[in-house]
Amino acid sequence: MRWTKVLTVGAAASLGFVAACGAPAANQGGAGNGTNGGNKPVEGAAAALDPNAKGPAPEIPGAKRGGILTVPYNTVPANFDPSDQFYQDTAVIFSLTHRALTTFTWKDNRMVLVPDLATDLGKQSEDGLSWTFTLKDGIKYEDGSPVKAQDIVFAAKRSFDPDLAANGPTYQREFFKGGADYQGPYKGDKNWKSVEATDDKTVVFHLEKRFETLPYFVSFNQFTPIPEAKDKKADYQLHPLATGPYMFDKYTPGTELTLKRNPNWDKNTDPARNDYPDGFHFKFGQDIVKTQTAILASNGDDATSLNWDAIDSSLISQIEGEKKSQFAEGPSSCVIMVNMDARKIPLEVRKAIAVAYPFDSIHKAGGETTHSFSPASTIIPPQIPGHLDYEAEAAPGFKMNGQGDGDPAKAKEMLAAAGYGPDKPFELIYYYTNDDDTAQKVNQVRKQAFQKAGFKVQDIGAPSAERRKLAGDPKGKYNMLQSPRGWCFDWPSADSIIPPTFGTISLSQGGTSFGNFSDAKIDAEIKRIQQLSITEQGPEWGKMDKWLTENYLLAIPDYNDKGNFVFGTKVKNVIPNPNKGMPEITKIWLDQ
Repeated sequence: MRWTKVLTVGAAASLGFVAACGAPAANQGGAGNGTNGGNKPVEGAAAALDPNAKGPAPEIPGAKRGGILTVPYNTVPANFDPSDQFYQDTAVIFSLTHRALTTFTWKDNRMVLVPDLATDLGKQSEDGLSWTFTLKDGIKYEDGSPVKAQDIVFAAKRSFDPDLAANGPTYQREFFKGGADYQGPYKGDKNWKSVEATDDKTVVFHLEKRFETLPYFVSFNQFTPIPEAKDKKADYQLHPLATGPYMFDKYTPGTELTLKRNPNWDKNTDPARNDYPDGFHFKFGQDIVKTQTAILASNGDDATSLNWDAIDSSLISQIEGEKKSQFAEGPSSCVIMVNMDARKIPLEVRKAIAVAYPFDSIHKAGGETTHSFSPASTIIPPQIPGHLDYEAEAAPGFKMNGQGDGDPAKAKEMLAAAGYGPDKPFELIYYYTNDDDTAQKVNQVRKQAFQKAGFKVQDIGAPSAERRKLAGDPKGKYNMLQSPRGWCFDWPSADSIIPPTFGTISLSQGGTSFGNFSDAKIDAEIKRIQQLSITEQGPEWGKMDKWLTENYLLAIPDYNDKGNFVFGTKVKNVIPNPNKGMPEITKIWLDQ
């Protein structure tokens, strides 16, 4: 997932290694060291399975109903079209409004995959090339109309549309039969049968190859139902029909979104979600320091507010001291990278960028601390089975480990060896957010470091409301820092990390990838590993991680993210979701 889930007996057994390590318990009382770094050992991610989970979700002891939870945060969603969602923040928001075939929930201090719209976690055919899901009875949209299997089929087909779903996941293109060439229901065959409804209650997926982790994939928003008769194409995102406990009330693109209760949500069919607040108010593009400072003070509406940006360094004394009960820190699924367009930047220049990159100064300018990150040297985060711990070299004696302020003199030598110098400088072009003070400070540090190393820099300022879209356009003017800024595993296995970010299939949706690069050797290695059993794949993905960095360097590992949550004094039960690095928002209640 871009940065800022019952199997048959056989398939369940093959996934056993993923669930072998439990996720850490929620940190609700102060600022711990988190997981990826600090003084704690890295804990394994969780992907336990409960095919028999039934609604309603268990009540939280002492929880109260009522109030509006306000969530002001820094980034701005590009849109709210379910077919296009692949970002952490929008996934959290959609968990309140939309239900898919399966979903994750917090249970017994770990994340567990449970049936959502489906009666179980799917049934796999003997040859592994089809999966069947049966819908529960009585599921309705916000307008009272029934949810049908055909609606999920239409949504699945819609996720192939190159215009509406350019930034969505690409697993369906890789695994669904004929998916590599399918263009969705508008431009392709409307009656495409690789996903079909055999009746109003049954959805069947037909596959090109075995997809053992498909029950995790169908928890994505691309499998939230959309009735074809009510689809408005590009305008559907303004008010997507809800099936969850909340529905859209008012949405101002680029600014804010309010949610209200969905009168047609039936808690007895939902094993995952609680609905304690009366509604939610999301505010986009907010200043981090001002927002976090106000929430810690907790006056008025700030007492019922939650922020999920990384804690600013100026506030550390508060969250480590008298305000520690208003801060939670937990593991994250995300590794943040310095992305470079390999179509436009040669390998030797990419290595020079790695040598010049001022990691420490950028973290300092961004107000980041060890509460919110730990340096990274790998693509796969430490908690994933098969992770290989290594530090590749960008130049002899210069290891890439997400630390230090680079070596501008060495980078300048490397540029000269590649044929660039004062009379022929290599120009770096990227977008940065120009309406945020912190982002501007970070950009100045980065720009000055690159210039010192001999690069020419064209930094293109863009407002926060537009930057995500610009950086996610594969035809954009940039040659680095395109989307994704980082990658958060879609489920706790590296088959949800390497293929969707480095394989050619990642570009087939019309979006961006690490390097924006297509290479036959990379594709062949991905295919080789995918043909192994799930348990055999882990170590091979770790080896491929190292091979990619040493031989291609499409993106430079920057840091392992941590989940940081600052919340008002009336916000209760803030649980860090270790599979997303975000709060488990359906479990929060307000003390009125």
